[in-house]
Amino acid sequence: MTMPRPPRWVVADDVLAGRVNLDWYPFRYIYMTMAPMAAFSVLGGKAAYQAKIDGLFTAVEMLETRGWELVTFEQGGQVAFLRRVATAAAPRTQPFP
Repeated sequence: MTMPRPPRWVVADDVLAGRVNLDWYPFRYIYMTMAPMAAFSVLGGKAAYQAKIDGLFTAVEMLETRGWELVTFEQGGQVAFLRRVATAAAPRTQPFP
């Protein structure tokens, strides 16, 4: 049975909470956003929005310690594009869970 193709989209809150492990991720490029509705929340105001942006930046910094590098931020810091840093390590053989 073939495993379904993993998504290239990652949510920053999932990275920060440890719900996402990209160590065996099969692709080189991903993009990460805030939680889907976080950018549209009007109840929290500017401070809540800035906290969500900070969460995205923090998640990027976390992934940088795991072999990913930031390519660019887009949409006013709401989307981060990352790529896995090429290494001379052994090829990844474990399938994506």
